Amino acid sequence: MKKLIQFSVPFKAFASMLFAGIIILYMISSFLYTVITGEELSYSVPFIFILQGMGLSVLISLLWSLFYSNIVIKKWRLYIRHILFELSILALFAVCFFSFSSISTVWTKLWLAAVAAVSVFVIILFGICEMYFKKTGKRYTEILKSYQSQNF
Repeated sequence: MKKLIQFSVPFKAFASMLFAGIIILYMISSFLYTVITGEELSYSVPFIFILQGMGLSVLISLLWSLFYSNIVIKKWRLYIRHILFELSILALFAVCFFSFSSISTVWTKLWLAAVAAVSVFVIILFGICEMYFKKTGKRYTEILKSYQSQNF
């Protein structure tokens, strides 16, 4: 039970943050579209987009948990995890794009822009985390080497 809670709480939190980000970006892009083009848009979100946003949030969060927690995959290098995560995000975005590209409405274009922005943000977030962990790892290695040279 402890492992289930340990996995599910961050998973739900990350999925909730992604869903909120997708909806907020969608509303911002709708507002910017009306300001730039001067066309009137209803600011209601179509139900199908909400379902797709929930699905994408859950899938992205599941992929994040799969690739970056040590619960499922324990011995892969971080670089390989990162590449596979990015490819899976791109595959999810391609499915999203192809499923809604046949609908030629403003809603679809704005929705795809919001989903693309969130996908790019998640990839950038990982890049920042990777740089931080590399820097921290180097610092830890230097401290360990100095400790070993002083004590041995």
